[in-house]
Amino acid sequence: MKSAQYKFFVPTKLLFGAGCSNDVGKWLKDLGSSKILLVTDAGLKNIGVAGRIENRIRNEDLTVVTYSDVKENPTVENVHEGRDLIKKENIDAVVALGGGSSMDAAKAMGILSAHDGSIVEYELGLKPFVRNGPPLIAIPTTSGTGSEATMGAVITDPTTHRKFDVVDPMMAPRLSLVDPLLTVSLPAALTGATGMDALTHAIEGYTATLASPLTDALHLKAIELIGKNLVKAYTDGNNKEARTNIMMASLIAGIGFPNSGLGAVHGLSLPLGGRFNIPHGIANAIILPHVMNFNLSSCPNKFSDIAQALDGKNKNPEQSVEAVLKLRKELSIPVLRSYDIQLKDLPLLAKDALGRNSNCVTNPKVVTEVNAIEIYRSALAEK
Repeated sequence: MKSAQYKFFVPTKLLFGAGCSNDVGKWLKDLGSSKILLVTDAGLKNIGVAGRIENRIRNEDLTVVTYSDVKENPTVENVHEGRDLIKKENIDAVVALGGGSSMDAAKAMGILSAHDGSIVEYELGLKPFVRNGPPLIAIPTTSGTGSEATMGAVITDPTTHRKFDVVDPMMAPRLSLVDPLLTVSLPAALTGATGMDALTHAIEGYTATLASPLTDALHLKAIELIGKNLVKAYTDGNNKEARTNIMMASLIAGIGFPNSGLGAVHGLSLPLGGRFNIPHGIANAIILPHVMNFNLSSCPNKFSDIAQALDGKNKNPEQSVEAVLKLRKELSIPVLRSYDIQLKDLPLLAKDALGRNSNCVTNPKVVTEVNAIEIYRSALAEK
């Protein structure tokens, strides 16, 4: 029998450890950079985290220009404003500070600064990128998206209410400084939402059609770390051990899922962000147990593994769904009916979910529009 073949690619140099973000200026100097664009959000600017990173850069006699207007779901306008700043200020390196929104926006800003046109033209499968933008250093401040380890970005187009993927190896950070101490100030609600995002990456990556022994090992470890540490980090934000373990889980899931693919949770959650502006981690958390329930029959052995990894005891596949529901409740994740979504909206959401570049294509079970509507309906019925 011919042996199986697997592909695995990590595009970024990764440095993990408490305090490693303090050396960002030295790393920029090593890159030969002199004028840096710091891409972040208003929240991190207001609490002083962005200022501390600015100072670390200036301490190496480098110039910093800060863009702090990144939206929770980064927009086409965010990307174009950053692109224009890079050109106007002759920026020669970019630093992304924040969650997935800031990192995704910075990736798209940098690569677009070396190209013509709108970022919309470069949606995955359309127009290709042909040259590098300025080098990017990513500094995540949440434990969820894994964007510091990926070569893609998710951008929102408010004119069409769509989220779309832009993906290219040239978009990947040159270096990511993954410093768990930066998550200590993260509010509990954001800790819960981003942690559920990481869990979704791990569960979907473990069950996706492109999964391999390499990605399985990563994703099971991420699930185990989240099961043991997320509630601890949520209830005690100063628990540095829990913070470190959740940061590691997010990172290793981020390394894994670009190689395995994702699934219907991401397929169905993206329209919730694009049309109703539900934060990505919350949208994933809402949809996750319903898609798991839909997928159970396709790979029960894997869901048995997930159940055991989450609580260390149960091996019943159905218990994996119960464990996720219990975790969501402990994290006070809102239900879908908390948002202004009606039954009449579901067909349009389902159509969006199965549109161009849908993550549903690597779901372990085929998803039709009828299936998608039923999954949304089940989520909407939750109280």
